[in-house]
Amino acid sequence: MLKQFVFHHHTGYGQPHYDLMLEYSETLATWQLTIPLSEIQQEQKIIVKKIQDHRLIYLSYEGTISKGRGKIKKVDFGDYKLLINEISHCEFILYGQHSTAHYKLKKIDLDNNSWSLVKFQQSKR
Repeated sequence: MLKQFVFHHHTGYGQPHYDLMLEYSETLATWQLTIPLSEIQQEQKIIVKKIQDHRLIYLSYEGTISKGRGKIKKVDFGDYKLLINEISHCEFILYGQHSTAHYKLKKIDLDNNSWSLVKFQQSKR
């Protein structure tokens, strides 16, 4: 079953960064990245930070965030297929408007929010 995702560029609140948000139950599981997904090379591992889940409204929202938390702009969005879903490991295929690829997220340390993200070959639907 396909669910939705969005990839935002977040500016004006701390260092500019990117937020990968995956629809999960009634929220968006969210990871913060320092580079866009398009710059991740095949089988390259980057470190990302798991941050608080976000409301589903962020699937379609772009603009200024309340309470001085900057601005967000959609970089990509679409559907994703969850292949593996475990507490500290998940794999999924993003079917975005701009790219399609297979990713693996794995928690690095059980005591913090650091995860590794690896991009695999481009995938077909």
